[in-house]
Amino acid sequence: MILRSTLLLGLLVGSAAGADFPVTPGDKGDGLAPLVQARDAARAAGAGPHRLVLAAGTYRLRDTFELDQRDDGLAVVAAPGAEVRLCGSVAIPPSALQPVTDAAVVARLSAGTRADVRWVDLRALGIQDVGVIGPHGFSRPYVSASLEIAQDDRLLGLARWPKQGTPGEPIATVIDKGPIPRNGQKPTRGGTFTFTSDVPLTWADPSQVWITGFFANGYADDLIQIKSIDRDKKAITTVHAHMYGFSTGSILRWTALNALESLSEPGECVLDGQAGRVYLIPWTGTGPATRWEATVLDRPLVAIEGATGVTLQGLYLENARHMGVYIERGAKNRIVDCTMRNLGMVAVCIGKGVTADVDYAHGFTGETVSRNLGSWHTHIYNNTTWNREGGTGHQVLRCSIHDIGSGAIMLGGGDRKTLSPGGNAVEHCDIRRFNRWDRTYRAAVNIDGVGNRIANNRIEDAPGSAIYLHGNDHVIELNDIARVMQDGNDMGAFYMGRDPTERGNLIRWNRWTDLARANMTFCIYLDDFGGCGTTITGNIFDRAGNRQTVFLNRSSDVTVRDNLFVGNFPPPIGVLYKGKPRIALFNERLEAVGWDTPLWRERYPGDRPYRGLTASAPWGNVLEPNLKVGDKDGRLKRDADGRVCGFDPAAPSGLKKPPKGEVIPDIPFDRIGPQKP
Repeated sequence: MILRSTLLLGLLVGSAAGADFPVTPGDKGDGLAPLVQARDAARAAGAGPHRLVLAAGTYRLRDTFELDQRDDGLAVVAAPGAEVRLCGSVAIPPSALQPVTDAAVVARLSAGTRADVRWVDLRALGIQDVGVIGPHGFSRPYVSASLEIAQDDRLLGLARWPKQGTPGEPIATVIDKGPIPRNGQKPTRGGTFTFTSDVPLTWADPSQVWITGFFANGYADDLIQIKSIDRDKKAITTVHAHMYGFSTGSILRWTALNALESLSEPGECVLDGQAGRVYLIPWTGTGPATRWEATVLDRPLVAIEGATGVTLQGLYLENARHMGVYIERGAKNRIVDCTMRNLGMVAVCIGKGVTADVDYAHGFTGETVSRNLGSWHTHIYNNTTWNREGGTGHQVLRCSIHDIGSGAIMLGGGDRKTLSPGGNAVEHCDIRRFNRWDRTYRAAVNIDGVGNRIANNRIEDAPGSAIYLHGNDHVIELNDIARVMQDGNDMGAFYMGRDPTERGNLIRWNRWTDLARANMTFCIYLDDFGGCGTTITGNIFDRAGNRQTVFLNRSSDVTVRDNLFVGNFPPPIGVLYKGKPRIALFNERLEAVGWDTPLWRERYPGDRPYRGLTASAPWGNVLEPNLKVGDKDGRLKRDADGRVCGFDPAAPSGLKKPPKGEVIPDIPFDRIGPQKP
C-alpha cells in the first residue's frame, strides 16, 4: 500500500526534472520498509533527479538503508519544517522503568540514592544482545558500542568512580606488567597492579567493572575489563593486556565504569549484560512526556556506495551503536544540514575500512572491507599508500555532530601513488563531544589520502586531538577550535608524524583557543620527522598548548609564519634536533610513494624531503615572522565567548614599552568558523 501511494503521489508532485516521493514512518516502528519502498519506486520511475520527502516522525532502522549507483541524483530530505529522525534504537516506554525491589540488588546500591534508581528488563523489550562495553582505546580496532540509553536525546553514561571532575585512581605498584603487544607479545592475558583506596573492595562483582585511563603513556588511553580483585593485596588483575604494559606515574590513573555500587548520580547507568538489565538514575523525572531510547543497530544507518549526486538533507541520524553515514566510491554525494548524535562509533565515514586485528599489534595489515573501520590506525601505519576508495567531491556541510563515540568523521579520498586528489570536504559543521569511548587519535576529523579539505568548522570539547592527518595536499583552514586536548600527555590538537612523504599540507587561518593547560601537550604537533613541507600560516593560537604551541620533532621544510601567538606560555615554537631517524622505515615509505618518479619530483621538487633523513639536524624550516603578544594586550579584540576576534594595531597595547618592529599578520578573523549559507 505504501509503495502504490508513494509512487502515485510522486508522479503527481513531480516535474520534468524528476518526482517527489512522500514517505511516512511505517507501522510497528519499522522505518526501513517505507524508505526502501520509496527508493525502489524512484528507481522504477526512470530519469530524475528524484526526491524522497520524509514526513515528520521517527524512522526506526533495523538494518542499513542502502543507496547505490541506481540512485544517482536522489535526494533524501525532510519535508519543510518536519523533524525527521532516522534512528537505530528501540523505544522504552516510561512504564518499563521500575523501582528496584530485588533485595540483593538494593543492598549493593548507595543508601542515599536507592529510591532514585530504576531498572529496565531489556529482554522484555525484545533486546537480546546488549553488546560488550569494550575494549576501546589506543591502537585498538573501531568497534560498535554496547547498548546505550538516551533520555530525551541525552545519553546516560556508565556509573563511574571516581566521579566526573575528580582525578582518577593512581596505579600504586605494578605486580605484573602483562604482555606488551608493542614489543610483539601476544595479548593472551592482562596485567596486575595494586590500588590504595578501599572503594574497589566494595564491588560484589568486579568482573562487571571496566577501567579506563592511561596505563603506561599519556597518549595511549585504554578501556579494559577487570578479571578479578585480590582483596588481601588490594590488587586488580585485568582481562586484557595494554599496548605498552602497565606502569606507574603521576598521570597514569584509572577510573572504574559500570560498578553497581557506584551508581549514585543522575545521568548514570549500569549495564548487566548477563541478566539483560540496565539500572539507571534519570536526569529528571520519569513522566509520560519523557522519551527513552535504547540503542540496538550495530551497522551504519545509511550506506552510499558507488553513487553520484546523492543528498541527505535536514535529517536527524541518531541513537545507534555504529556509525551514521558510510560513503565509498562515487562522486559529489552530500550530507547537508543534518544532525548526527548519540552514535557509538563515528558520525560519517568516507572510504573503506579494514578487518580488525585480533592480536592488537602496533602495526598491522588486514583486508579492506566496506561499512566498517576495524584496525584503520594500525593498517595505515603499515600501508601508507592505502587507497580507501573514498570517491571524489563528497561533502559534509552545515551539520551538527555531537556526542559521538570514537571520533566524528573519517575523511578519506585520493590516491597517494598517483597524487590524485579526492576533493572531499567537511565544511561549516559544529562538532563537539566526540570521544565518549575512544579518547586518543580518534579526532573530530581523521583525514587521509590526498587533497581533501576541512574548513569553517567549530570543533570543541574533547580529551584528545581535533584533527589527525595522514596524506598529502590537504587544506585545514578557517576552523574555530577550542577546549580540545584536555587530557593526556605528549599529544597535539593537530597531529601527524613518522612519514616525511606526507607533504604539501596547509594549515591556515584557524583559531585555536584554550587547549591543554597541563602535562606535555602541544597545539600543532609534527612528530618523528613527519609534517615535512607543511605550511602553518595566519593562525591564532590563544593559550594553545602547555609545552609548545607549534612543535617540530625533527621535521624539515616547514613554514611557520604570519601567525598570532597569544598568552604567556613557553616559547611558542619548538624544534627538536636530537634523535636518529628511522632510516629503514622511512626508506620503505619513500619507495612506497615513488619519491624519485617524475610525478613526485614535479609536485615536490628538489631533494630536501630526503636529505633530512640523514642530516644531523632538521633544515629548511622558516619560523618567522610571527607576532607574539600577552593575553592582556589591549590591541586584542575578543568576542562574547572570550575568543580573539580581531587585532587593532592602532589601539593602546597597555605595555610599558611599546612594541617595535612588529609584523602584523593579515588574518581574516570574520571568516573563521561556520558561516551562514
